Amino acid sequence: MAGWLKFIAIGLGGYLVLTGGVAALVEMADWGKRPAYIVVIAIVMCGNFYANRRFVYPQSKQRKKGSQAARFLFFALLFRLLEYAAYSWLIGPVEMHYVIAITLTSAVGYLIKYYVFSIWVFR
Repeated sequence: MAGWLKFIAIGLGGYLVLTGGVAALVEMADWGKRPAYIVVIAIVMCGNFYANRRFVYPQSKQRKKGSQAARFLFFALLFRLLEYAAYSWLIGPVEMHYVIAITLTSAVGYLIKYYVFSIWVFR
């Protein structure tokens, strides 16, 4: 399977965990939408690093894991901050439902992240 298809599959898994986790915390545990997003996205980021390194970019194991982890953390946090800002704007002033906002920001983010990770993280 092509690398980008694996990346999308991992991204879809991350999206499902993110959406389900945020929904569970918001609906069942009475958390705020923003804190729930922050906690669950941290868990998703850890899983994404492992899965991407192992399945999408297996050739990247020639580079040290620590170096890749640092690059991944930098770019993942950068993108997540941008996604979080967009998510907050969509659920705030735009008044979009939080699940739709997660879907939209995740879809756009994953498309861009594949190319950034291919060039600067796992190369």
